[in-house]
Amino acid sequence: MTELLNSVKTDLLDRRRLPLLILLAVALAAAVAYAVLGGGSSGNTPTATVAPAEPAATGIAVTQAPATNPTQPVAETTDGVSRQHRGIARNPFAPQPSAAKVAVSSGATGKTSGSSSTGTGSSSSSSSKGTGTTPAKTTPAPQQKTPKQPTKPTRIYHVSVLFGVAPAPPAQSTPLTPYDNLKRLTPLPSAQNPLVVFRGVTAGGKSATFTVVGETILRGNATCLPSASQCQAIDLKPGQTEQLEYLPPSGPAIVYQLQAVGITSSEASGEAATRAFRAGSKTGRELLRHAHLMALPGLRYSLRKGVLVFAAHRAFGARAHSGRRH
Repeated sequence: MTELLNSVKTDLLDRRRLPLLILLAVALAAAVAYAVLGGGSSGNTPTATVAPAEPAATGIAVTQAPATNPTQPVAETTDGVSRQHRGIARNPFAPQPSAAKVAVSSGATGKTSGSSSTGTGSSSSSSSKGTGTTPAKTTPAPQQKTPKQPTKPTRIYHVSVLFGVAPAPPAQSTPLTPYDNLKRLTPLPSAQNPLVVFRGVTAGGKSATFTVVGETILRGNATCLPSASQCQAIDLKPGQTEQLEYLPPSGPAIVYQLQAVGITSSEASGEAATRAFRAGSKTGRELLRHAHLMALPGLRYSLRKGVLVFAAHRAFGARAHSGRRH
């Protein structure tokens, strides 16, 4: 054993092996120094997190795009054709817009949830309770009805006339019968012996119009409609007078006198005016219908206005100084 160690010592102390022995000693000292210095500083150095490497793509390799046109779509076929019939070149590793939006929204949600988690315990408990309850249904407020605007009052006309047997001058003086607020379609002097029927007033209350239904001779300053030769109706202004000579089947002729005393007006509400405009004598209406005299020459009655309005061009009226027998 001693001889072996002496032989090893002699080999080590040989001059030919001395440089190798020094090199091994220096290497051993450097290794010890590196272990001491590196071990002390490794405790303060943060450990870098290494992301897991993505798995290598498997499959058929894609043909490299030409350097002259990098956006040209490349083929993904097994035969290695470098062109495609259709399609747009796209980076396969670039995320889609929808995926980017989802990532951003999920990140914002994470921040919100993280910030909400740092709140007090009472707020988190109240929010958790609130999510479990169903929100109460809100009843919409009733809409306020717009008040109706008051309707403008409508003007109604009232006609006052005197009718009766004309007084015989100079000794006899027979008073005429007054008719105040004469009702439309009223026959005069009576329904049994009708000579004229009141049809209404013209626009503006300027005159009163009567349809002649009996066989009479007219004398006076009334206006004949449609003409003096065809006096189907007479038009009287306030203050004007018309005489009607009637010849009964037996006995002498009787002269009646019709005088327009006045035409006044008043205002009424919409409903009251409508009722007044539609009012009329049923007896006079039947008389006119039976005699086929419902139509007035050049005039018509307006239920909306309650007056006689022009139906067409008004015929020229003529004074009935000389009457005509019907």
